[in-house]
Amino acid sequence: MEIIFMFIAGFIVFILAVIAIIKGVTHRIKSPTDDLKEEMSNLKKRVKMKRKPNYLFN
Repeated sequence: MEIIFMFIAGFIVFILAVIAIIKGVTHRIKSPTDDLKEEMSNLKKRVKMKRKPNYLFN
């Protein structure tokens, strides 16, 4: 009976480890994408701030 409990506990730990690995991999993939999106929005804001109004050139 104790052996069955040990196998069940081991299986639960194995499942938790697999879930943790999957979460870590998805975080490593998603994080650079979010950083790039943030950097692009910052650059767009900087370009808008540096752009001169059109009425000065008419």
